Amino acid sequence: MVRLVEFDAATEQLVRFVEDTPRNEIIDKTVTLLGNGTDPKALITAAALAVSRSTELPADHHGGPIHPIAGIYAVTAMTDRLDESSHDLPVLQCVALANKHIHLPSMGPTAMVQFDDLNRDVETDRVLARLEKAMTDREPRLAERAVTLACEKATPGQILNSMLTVSLRRNSLDDHYFLYPIYAMRALDAIGWQWGPTLMRPVLRFLSRHASFDAFGEFTEDSITEGIDLYKRFHELEELVETYGLEEGKVPQHTGEHEAQAIAALADEVGAVSSIASIPEMVARALGSGLSMEGTCEALSVGGGRIFLRSHSNNPFDVHIHTGIAARRYLIGFPEVSFRHKVLALIGWAWSYEVRYLDHTLQWDWQSDAAELSTASPDAILGQIEDIILGIDGYDVTDLPVAINELVAFDGVRDATRLAEAYMKAGHDPEALFHLTTRLVCREDASEMHAYKLQQAAYEEYQVCREPLRWVHAVSAVKQCAVAAPTKPQRFYPEIVQRLAA
Repeated sequence: MVRLVEFDAATEQLVRFVEDTPRNEIIDKTVTLLGNGTDPKALITAAALAVSRSTELPADHHGGPIHPIAGIYAVTAMTDRLDESSHDLPVLQCVALANKHIHLPSMGPTAMVQFDDLNRDVETDRVLARLEKAMTDREPRLAERAVTLACEKATPGQILNSMLTVSLRRNSLDDHYFLYPIYAMRALDAIGWQWGPTLMRPVLRFLSRHASFDAFGEFTEDSITEGIDLYKRFHELEELVETYGLEEGKVPQHTGEHEAQAIAALADEVGAVSSIASIPEMVARALGSGLSMEGTCEALSVGGGRIFLRSHSNNPFDVHIHTGIAARRYLIGFPEVSFRHKVLALIGWAWSYEVRYLDHTLQWDWQSDAAELSTASPDAILGQIEDIILGIDGYDVTDLPVAINELVAFDGVRDATRLAEAYMKAGHDPEALFHLTTRLVCREDASEMHAYKLQQAAYEEYQVCREPLRWVHAVSAVKQCAVAAPTKPQRFYPEIVQRLAA
């Protein structure tokens, strides 16, 4: 007898609410639930479970569970950081996005079968070996079965280490092979690992499928060809490990004040490149010279932030510099993840598809001359930034004049970025700036929560990077907010505002 995945009664009720509510009623009814005292985290959890069990994976990486799940961690964190007047905005957007994907004919509804015949009398190592073999052999159903058992028998770090055997190599084909597994894990950190099998089964289906060899969607023939070439050259990244003598015991994991100069030097080198794909050897050389993994990640974070500020792109999906670094910082914290996987993740960051393609967009200076910076009061600058962002008549992603990867930012994006730079360099409160951008990006729903993910990643990178380098992350949050918040269509926000005001 075939059974479908179901949850405890209270959870099942909320999951079915997300699945069954008509799209044109989801905002109104979710506002009612929140107003009646439903726990926002319970609704976020229900959205994650619903979109995981009731949508199909897309041909590329847009649609289905991929981005709704990858955004869950950011949604929970943003909800905690926003004040009472706006903390429900991410929750409403999260529920609405999951509901939308379930109701779109290209994605859902579908169903997730319960595995009732799993052999649980098996050692953890064998379960993980089965998981790796299923991914390598492109056997998605076997991978789903293996990860269901792994969630019972293995630690999250052990599961991650197994997934990295495939995701690191495929990162150049599509960085979602790396990002989706890690942000699904971060989602589970936020809502609870008891939901691990439900959220991770689509992840393993994604990792076990064949990559595309033909142009489609946003993937041009050139990008497909380049990705395949880099995939087949993965051995070059592995050779860098050998060339620079990167061995456990020689490369420390943790950073310290003694690394400040080396971190600044590597950040300078990374941030000034004209070819992003040339960065791997810089990283391997720094690690080989004794820079710690955390220190290397920090240098990539700061240098990557500068690259982001150099880019004139107005693509609201261009967030992978920050989210990719935050994912690697998360990864290197797991003792179960092998040393080799950790260093390959750091070395391979720049070969990520949605990082390396930005070369042609690097047309701006990453910082301004001091004479160009505003000397207005902090409140005045914050007000000006908000006015500029809300005054931008953003692109409509359903009716673009050029390919989305070719969109050039409006003058207002540059103006808001310069004001943010002035604000940060004057020593004003970064929390107020992050609160502003976090609130404003909740208007946007065209990018499947990419804006949310960058806002949280930039916030976290600002927290862990050291002075005087870290300001680039606060300014990056403003730049990306100025791109994303005006992006159209805004299908949910006008209704949210109207309903909350009622």
